[in-house]
Amino acid sequence: MRKDDINVKNMIFTGLWIAVVTVVTMSIVIPIPLTQGYVNLGDAAVFLGAFLLGRKNGAIAAGLGSGLADILLSYASFAPFTLVIKAGMAFIFGSFLILSAGKVKPESRKVPFSRVLGIALATLLMAGGYYFAEWILTGNKVAPIVSIPWNILQGSVGGGLALLLMVAMSSIRMPARQNTSGGTTIEPEQSQTNEIKEEIKEESKEEIE
Repeated sequence: MRKDDINVKNMIFTGLWIAVVTVVTMSIVIPIPLTQGYVNLGDAAVFLGAFLLGRKNGAIAAGLGSGLADILLSYASFAPFTLVIKAGMAFIFGSFLILSAGKVKPESRKVPFSRVLGIALATLLMAGGYYFAEWILTGNKVAPIVSIPWNILQGSVGGGLALLLMVAMSSIRMPARQNTSGGTTIEPEQSQTNEIKEEIKEESKEEIE
């Protein structure tokens, strides 16, 4: 399989996940009292996207999908902030996934502490980010405080769901995050399924022969 084919597949997967993030975010919408924001389940898709697509593409899908949901739900004023915040969440969690690379066997049901920590830090980013977003949009620095516990709850619930799904889907995880020369973990530019990697190995053998 050629590199161009992998790039096209990554683009397709990322585009599809943008739609998934948008739909999941819009599936359950609970307005937060005294604020202009809302609670949703989109964070589960944000974290899961980083797991399936890798840090870079996961961040792209999280930001664009969540921002599109804001626009479609008539929260367009939040869309620019959401784009940055959700992309940042996926990037942070994707970075912590790199730390757990190679430490989790496909059949394992254990959740590495690094993943829990990644979700916790990403959730704090969201809570703080939306506080400042509402402060900027409303000019009121007191009322947005109400949104902080709601956003922490949202991130915790979404992160918990994502972790459960990751355990179930670990055998089809796409990113390969370890290099073969010193054990240092790295993030590949392209996320690949095990099947794709096997095809590449087979083609390499044929070229050598």
